[in-house]
Amino acid sequence: MAQEKEERSGRTTSAHSTSAQSRSGPREAAGAAESGLTAAAAGRRPERYVIGIRALPAQPFAYPQQSMDEVVEYLGRMEDVEVVKRIRLGSAQSFTTGLGFHEVVVARFDEARAQRLRAAAPPHLIIEPDWLLADADCLPVATRATPIATLLPLRSVATDISVRVVGERDQPLARAIVVIEGGGFPAQALTDDSGTARITFFGGPIEAIQTLFVRAAANHWDRLLSAPRLSSGTNTVRLRSLSELHPNFPSTRLLGWGQRLMGLNPTGGRFTGSGVRIGVIDSGCDISHPLLRRISHGKDFTSGGTDTSWSQDLLSNGTHSAGIINAASADQGIVGCAPEAELHVFKVLPHGRISDLLAALHECIERELDLIHISVVSDSFSELVAQKLREARLKGIACIAAAGNTAGPVAFPAMLPGVMAVAAVGRLREFPSDSSHVLNVLPHLIGSDDIFAAGFSAAGPQVAVSAPGVAVVSTVPGGGYAAADRTSAAAAHVTGLAALVLAHHPAFQDGLLRARSEQRVHALFELIRASAVPRFADPQHGGAGVPYLPRIPGSHGLVMGLAAADGVERIAMPQYWPGPIQGWPAWLQPPASGFF
Repeated sequence: MAQEKEERSGRTTSAHSTSAQSRSGPREAAGAAESGLTAAAAGRRPERYVIGIRALPAQPFAYPQQSMDEVVEYLGRMEDVEVVKRIRLGSAQSFTTGLGFHEVVVARFDEARAQRLRAAAPPHLIIEPDWLLADADCLPVATRATPIATLLPLRSVATDISVRVVGERDQPLARAIVVIEGGGFPAQALTDDSGTARITFFGGPIEAIQTLFVRAAANHWDRLLSAPRLSSGTNTVRLRSLSELHPNFPSTRLLGWGQRLMGLNPTGGRFTGSGVRIGVIDSGCDISHPLLRRISHGKDFTSGGTDTSWSQDLLSNGTHSAGIINAASADQGIVGCAPEAELHVFKVLPHGRISDLLAALHECIERELDLIHISVVSDSFSELVAQKLREARLKGIACIAAAGNTAGPVAFPAMLPGVMAVAAVGRLREFPSDSSHVLNVLPHLIGSDDIFAAGFSAAGPQVAVSAPGVAVVSTVPGGGYAAADRTSAAAAHVTGLAALVLAHHPAFQDGLLRARSEQRVHALFELIRASAVPRFADPQHGGAGVPYLPRIPGSHGLVMGLAAADGVERIAMPQYWPGPIQGWPAWLQPPASGFF
C-alpha cells in the first residue's frame, strides 16, 4: 500500500487474533475514570471493514502475490484503527491458481479513513464494509415499521397493553411473540410463563391500535387481528393448533403441500438423497429435535461461537430449513425432501457479517460439499463474497439461495449470476383465514391450482425458479413445528430436489457429470429449470416456474407420482431425451442410447 502519514508507531497485532486490544491511551483512560464515563462521546461510530485481494481467474498472475501481514502492519501504525481479526480462506497456493484468495483482514475505522485507504491502496486490494447479514424471516405487511422521518416528533404519552396468549384447552403459551401496531413503529414483547405479554405503546390510546399479531413458538397457527377489541385489562387471544388444518398432526406424518406440488414423496424410501452432502448457511440448527438428531456436522462462525453452539438456533430459521431438507423419515411429524443426505450446518446468525459468510463458504469448499443452501441476505454487494461463490461454482458446488423477503429486488447474494435464486409461492386454503399468511396473497398473481406469488418475496430477472414458501410446516427449536413464510423455505425445497437429482439421476451417477465441476453445476441448474411448471404469468416473481421432479429430463426412474387427491396431473416423461436440445451445450446433450 502507498505510504500514508504514520499517526502511531510501534503497534503490532497477532496474526490470528480474534479480537483487538483497546486503542485508548492511559491519559484518556484516566480522564474517563475521573469523569465516571465508560464510553466515548456520542457521535457516528466507526464501522467494520473487510480487506482482501481481488482475484482474477483468467489472469492469476496479473497482480503480485502479497501477504496480508503487510496490510496488518500498515493498519497497526494508524490512529483509531482496530484490527478485529484475520480469516484464513485457503493456502497461498490456492490464491496463485486464480480460484480465490487466501486471507482477509477485518478492521474497524470510520468512513473518512476508509476513503483515504481506498485512495492509497493498490488496485488489487479490496476494502469494503463488513455488512451485517440478515435472516430471511418475514414479518406480516401490517407490522412493518414506518420510516422515522414520518413520525417525528414521537409521542411521549405511553399506553400499557396486557395480552395473554393461550392454545388448546386454554393452556398458556410461553415465549409467544405479540406485536401491536397503530400507524407508527410496531411494539412487541414475548409472553412469560403465564402466557402474558406486557407492551408499552406510544402510538396513542388503545383505540389507535390497528393491528394485533400473535405468533406462538411452535405447534400453532399465528393470528392477525385488524382493529382489535382491546381493553385496559388483560386481553386473551386464543391460537389454533396446527392439527385443526392437518388432522392428527404431529402424531401422524404430514407430507407438506410444497412437497406434493413439486412431486417429492420421500416417504416411499426409494429416493432419499443418500450420498449427497449439503451445507446450510443460516442461524444454526437444534439437533435435539427428534427428527434432526442424525445431523452431526456443523460449525459456528458467530462471535463467541464454540464447538457445539452451531446446534443452538435462537432464530429458528435454520432449524426450519434443515427440516424441509433433511428431517428423518418417521411415522410422525414431517419428512424432509432428502432425508438421507448428509447435512452440514454453518451458523452465521444472529449478528453475523460478510466476513462470517466468507468463512462459511470457504468451509463448504474445504469439505467438498455438493450443494449449499444460503438463507442469509445482505443489503449491499460484496465483491469478496462474489469471488468466493465463483470459486465454489468452479469447484462444482451448486449454490441455491433465498431471493429475499423485502418484496423488492432480489437480494445479495441470490442476485449473482452463478447462484440459483429462488422466490416463494403459496397456495390458497393451506392456512387459516385469520392468520398472517393471508397478507402474502397477491390477488392478481393467482394461477393454476390456486398457486399465488408471495407478496413478501423478492422479484426480478435474477429469479431462476420459485417454490413453496408460504405456510410451510417444518421443524423448530424445542422439538415442535411451525408454519413459516420465507424465501429460505422455498430455497430449501429446491435444495432438497437438487439433492435427489444428484443422488439418483443417471447423468450424475454414471455419466460425465459424476465428478464435481462447473459443468456439473450448470447441468443441474438447467435440469431444474427444465422441469419447472409456470404457475402464474409473471417470470419476475416466479422465474421458470415451480420445479416438478417427474419432469426432470431423463429421469423417469425418479418419478414418484402424487396421490390422486392432490389434483395435480401426472406428467409422463420419456425414458431419455429424444434428440439434441436446442441451445444446450454439447456436453449436456444425452448420449445416443439415452440415459438408461
